[in-house]
Amino acid sequence: KPTILPIIQIILSRGPAEVRRWLDVVTKWDFIRVIPAHLDAPLAIGPKEFASVFDSITKGASSNQVRFCDEDVEFLRKAEEGPLNFSVYKTPLGALRGRPDCNLVRPGKKKTTVATRR
Repeated sequence: KPTILPIIQIILSRGPAEVRRWLDVVTKWDFIRVIPAHLDAPLAIGPKEFASVFDSITKGASSNQVRFCDEDVEFLRKAEEGPLNFSVYKTPLGALRGRPDCNLVRPGKKKTTVATRR
C-alpha cells in the first residue's frame, strides 16, 4: 500500500482541511495509475485508493500516526517538539506517532515496550 513519508506527513498535517479540499479535486479525475516523484513507481491505484493514503490526515484521527515504527519516527517527533517548535502552523493532529507494535529488536538492545496515550 502506498504511504506518505513521515517528513511529508508532518507538513501535510498542518492543514487537514486543505488536504481534504485538494483530494476532493484530485479524486474526481479518472485515473488508474499514479507516478510519484520518489520511491517505487508507477502505482496501479485509482482515486479511491489514492485518497485512502491520506486517511490519517483527513479522517479526523485523534493522533498523527504513520505506518512506520514509533522508534523510526522518534527523531522527527523530537525535532518537531524541540528545535522545530517555532513552526507558524501547528498541527491539530498532535505530534507524529508510529506504530508501537513493531516488535523490532536491534542488535545489542533488549526489546522495550512503548507506552502510548489513547
